[in-house]
Amino acid sequence: MIPEALFERSLNHLLRQSPGATDALRRHAGGSVRFDLTLAQFDFRIVDDGCFSEAVVDTPDAVIRPTPALVARLPFFGREALRHAEYSGDPALLATLDRVFKQLSWDVEADLAPVVGDIAAHRLHAFGRDALASLAHTVSALGLNASEYMVEETELMARGVDVARFNHAVDTLADDTARLDARLRLLETRGP
Repeated sequence: MIPEALFERSLNHLLRQSPGATDALRRHAGGSVRFDLTLAQFDFRIVDDGCFSEAVVDTPDAVIRPTPALVARLPFFGREALRHAEYSGDPALLATLDRVFKQLSWDVEADLAPVVGDIAAHRLHAFGRDALASLAHTVSALGLNASEYMVEETELMARGVDVARFNHAVDTLADDTARLDARLRLLETRGP
């Protein structure tokens, strides 16, 4: 299948670019991994060189399933978003995969340089990095503006100050009620 082959080539390319990644996976040669992307499942076997090879697997040794939180965070948080995936299977293999995936880094400039040249590759990478940072900033500002609108304009949510004031009033009322209850008990025990 084309998507599976593209996924395999991309993943192996990243593994080869990251020092020590293939060495770590060599210890698990023969192990199988399933990337369950809900709409598609990609099954791979770890081969002797520490890379992934497309394989048909009935029961994989490890399954990695992204969650909606991972998909939403991936463009902005990169490798940090991987902690939101669901992992199941062989703990030793999963620990190795976790370590390997956290150290993966794509050398964009090295991949672009043969096509557009070193200087253009550097500038394109800087432009892309800045564009992603701007997008992340824009999304963050939009979220803050939306929450402020919901709190201040539509009053669908309470302001933090109002919640703190309400909580303090409830605590004060609870303390006053407890004191009144204690006084009433004291008066009841004294009698008429």
